[in-house]
Amino acid sequence: MAEATKFRKAMLQATDEGLAIFGESVGRAVYYHVEQSYRVKPEEIPKKLKAFHNALESIFGAGAIVLEKRIARNLYNSLALNFTEHENWTLVNYANHAQKISKRIK
Repeated sequence: MAEATKFRKAMLQATDEGLAIFGESVGRAVYYHVEQSYRVKPEEIPKKLKAFHNALESIFGAGAIVLEKRIARNLYNSLALNFTEHENWTLVNYANHAQKISKRIK
């Protein structure tokens, strides 16, 4: 499987798992709101991470940090990488780092 495809699938799965903390119906509502208000479809999240991050910040305020770290932890786990928390990192930072590290390991 191509690295880009593997990362994309891992990112989508990590996002699903991260939003699952709210339960299925709230997770679906978040996806719907992000798509309607921020023009980011769920399947576009890996390519539109910055817009997705901005949407989460807008929806959850400071609480987005907790959700993004949960998604990032899931992403690293899915890619068999060690997760290390970094102060002031967003989901974009974690995802870029994970993608870079996973390419280097393979």
